[in-house]
Amino acid sequence: MHATDLHLEPNEASDLCRVFSPDVLARHGWDRAFVTVLDETTAEDALALLVHSAGAALDEGWSARRIHADAGLSAGKTEDAEACAARDGYVYLLGSQFGKKAGPLSAKRSWIARVPEQSIAGDGPVPMEIVRFRFGLHRAVNDALADVDLLPVGRLGQQAYVEATIARGQLKAKSWDGTIRAADHPINIEAAEFRANGNLLLGLRYPVTADGHPVLVELENVDELFDDPDAVPRCGNAWILGDAGSVEAPVGLRALDTRGGDVFDAVVGDLDASGKSATVLADHPEGAVADSEHIRFELPPEAGRVVGSKVVHHFGDVRRVEGVAVDDEGHAHYVIDEEGHVALRTLVFE
Repeated sequence: MHATDLHLEPNEASDLCRVFSPDVLARHGWDRAFVTVLDETTAEDALALLVHSAGAALDEGWSARRIHADAGLSAGKTEDAEACAARDGYVYLLGSQFGKKAGPLSAKRSWIARVPEQSIAGDGPVPMEIVRFRFGLHRAVNDALADVDLLPVGRLGQQAYVEATIARGQLKAKSWDGTIRAADHPINIEAAEFRANGNLLLGLRYPVTADGHPVLVELENVDELFDDPDAVPRCGNAWILGDAGSVEAPVGLRALDTRGGDVFDAVVGDLDASGKSATVLADHPEGAVADSEHIRFELPPEAGRVVGSKVVHHFGDVRRVEGVAVDDEGHAHYVIDEEGHVALRTLVFE
């Protein structure tokens, strides 16, 4: 396992996705390139590009640079980027849809954005489109999970995330008032990747099933959301990774990656970071127990619910594994938040 300090500020990186065709890579003297997102800033300042110099050893030749975008009228109105994915010439970013660790849910975290992939390879301005959901994706995911047996919202989570958000919407007559309902689960999206059918597969860190298994939900109308200002998120299939996690040590999704088709690599791990007064863990202390693992699974073409997975790598005492991308040679790259810095680790498979 090779490790490289990426020297990125702020030191909170999430998810990882491969970018650029072979000819673009060759033109810049690279053989690998990934995007990650930084979650302690606005969407327009959240992108970072990680590149590897062609011909260099995998434990050398890495560099990272921040990508600053122009979000137009949406500038400054978003926060907490947690997931990224690339498809058909665009790189997409997604907000967590969640809230701070003590609540309430935040509308500034309820968004999706995209930038042209080619624009991030150059030095010019990067145009960014942002769709602000105002909890529309929260509503769509909760509706898609209506018949899934989920880990119950605890008393503190109910008060801090659900009731407090409902009260704020009513008190301030927010446009999204009524979107959050008393029976809802707060959702924390930390992973995203496209299926072969064009649906965006959303990986939830929270909630998980009552048996501690991670949950994924398909967002069906990504293009429509950008093309039609009146469009609302529409979610379909919900999937459960039935052999990951347990009642004693539940796990949520931390990262997703695919090299095509419907075979996915994922990182699963704890439900929230321990030692930071997280409301989720105050209600469910068992949510801090699970180690991080790299797993692999495949979704069938027909609609379904429970699928199996296999473990690719167990990280032991390395807990904050935030992204995974597997290159064309089959080597796995991970972005990891370590104390004081962001690291890229590469697992070389012989």
